[in-house]
Amino acid sequence: MNLFQFDIENRTFVIFITSIIWAINFRATFNNIDLHMDSGSYTSLKFDPFMILIKNIICCSFLIVYCCEQNANKLKSKLDEKQIVSTKRGSTVIFEYQPKKVKKNSLLNSIFFLHKLTDSKEKICFSLKIFFTILLIYITEEIYFIIANNHILDRIICPIRNLGILISLSFFSPLLIKNSLVKYSHQLVPLIIIFILSAVIIVFNIMKVNRFEKIFGLNFIFYLFSFILTGLEIVLIKYLVDKQFVSIFLILGLKGIIGTITFSIINCFFNKYEFFNFFDKILNFEYDEMYEIFQISPKIIYVSTLVIIQYFKMYIINRFTVNHLLSTLMITDIIYFPLYCIERFEVQKFGISNIITFCFNTLLGFINVFLMLIFNEILECKFWGLNTNLKKNINKRQIDDIMISLSEINTISSVMTVTEDKRGSDSEDEQ
Repeated sequence: MNLFQFDIENRTFVIFITSIIWAINFRATFNNIDLHMDSGSYTSLKFDPFMILIKNIICCSFLIVYCCEQNANKLKSKLDEKQIVSTKRGSTVIFEYQPKKVKKNSLLNSIFFLHKLTDSKEKICFSLKIFFTILLIYITEEIYFIIANNHILDRIICPIRNLGILISLSFFSPLLIKNSLVKYSHQLVPLIIIFILSAVIIVFNIMKVNRFEKIFGLNFIFYLFSFILTGLEIVLIKYLVDKQFVSIFLILGLKGIIGTITFSIINCFFNKYEFFNFFDKILNFEYDEMYEIFQISPKIIYVSTLVIIQYFKMYIINRFTVNHLLSTLMITDIIYFPLYCIERFEVQKFGISNIITFCFNTLLGFINVFLMLIFNEILECKFWGLNTNLKKNINKRQIDDIMISLSEINTISSVMTVTEDKRGSDSEDEQ
């Protein structure tokens, strides 16, 4: 008997596809993998404000997609909703069905309708709330893509990221979307273990890696806080989509506009070196003045994959739960890890500075991915009753209960029919 079983649907493949694209995007940000293992020491593409500007300009096109989506919905409503119109021809009055005239909508008008907002003040307050929420989402996301280096000192940053996002999801998910992160034992057990392992590996790295304090120091708080903000960003996206009925294309388009305006201003006053030095002062990078030159191909790969990630990230949060995106990030680490090992150890012939921390970080990274797959019901555990409350099994039990109820109703109906027929035949015999 198999103890584990993968439950991969067609739509679940988007998580693995996104992980692959994310790994490609991550690798495109730098040339020299050995330099990238340190905190800083290079002007990665993610520190190039012009590349970020191009990404945001392209993301503005999602607003066009949103407008097309709205126009398609309007056309459908015109076809579906008809009204009776009377026309007088001579002395005859003719009644006929005609499509209703739909007023021109603003970007948020359909959302106003869903929330039954008619007052101008209510609409303005609601629009401002949506705008500032998207602004916070944009700022948080941009910070993540700029500072997150998933392989600083052989994966030390990964448990900090996992811990920060999980803390944030556990706190903000019940608060904003009224949905507890944990409902059943198959979710509670992996989550507790991931929390413990992430905290243990952070403490272990602090004790065993001599350069940890030099590289992180007080910056550890900044990294942890930035990843807590990433968890908040995920919950806010789910809040906008599920609770406020905001289209993911509208969110993406507005983020693109905000980013285009912001980085147009930044590019007017800062070049990529000055932009890098700004973060150097905040994060206390280990090395300076070691700038890399990039060809056009990695720039194209970086920008294009980053735009694709923008969409798939929204899609995953919309279609699944808030914790599925963390699974995507963890799977990205696993997908990229063997490629990283080959490139660093076989191609560039670099050694491992601390074999114990390297192996320990790697092992716990794989364990966390394994546990997160169980948490998100992608991997089913067939022991200790951990699969009893899986969503698919709950749905199956509900369908079985409905079928049993229908069967009982049909049986009772058949008995009543037979009884009535028998009574009818008895009455005919008496006559």
